[in-house]
Amino acid sequence: VSWVTIYSSLTSAANLLMLIIWGKLADRVGNRFLLLTVGALVAITPILWLGTGTDTLSIWLWLPLLHILAGGTWAAIDLCNNNIQLGIAPKRNQSTYFAIAAAVAGVSGALGTTAGGFLAQLVQYGGLPGLFALSTVVRFIALIPLIWVHEAGSRSVRQVLKSFFGSKADLQLSND
Repeated sequence: VSWVTIYSSLTSAANLLMLIIWGKLADRVGNRFLLLTVGALVAITPILWLGTGTDTLSIWLWLPLLHILAGGTWAAIDLCNNNIQLGIAPKRNQSTYFAIAAAVAGVSGALGTTAGGFLAQLVQYGGLPGLFALSTVVRFIALIPLIWVHEAGSRSVRQVLKSFFGSKADLQLSND
């Protein structure tokens, strides 16, 4: 059994376990809120990778924790992204909408991987640490369009925070 297998298994297990939790939470607070909050956590993840190395602490603690974090957070991103697409897709030509969304994601992923491979080799721009920092910035920028997404039945960030930190009477789910 290789380290890659162990770390991949941790990622998959965290993903499966967290899907249940994220699903219940998304039903309670809305997909948009989760995409914004978990998206911020996903955005800082590349910076966390900079703290790893080949030492024993990294192999036995940091790398497993980062893979568990990745599996758990990407479960929320995948689930809420799919849910929000289902919720905001136009009733007419839904298949075209989903096809375009998948194509944009695929092309963006391919371009990002290609550009990242190129940028990682450029020492004058920071090499791999510079690429990880750039990845964090780009991930935060990618969250900005969510500000204008309106999800039916979801609550505002202010309402969600008030329900978590407000009085017990505020804990009721309201669709206003």
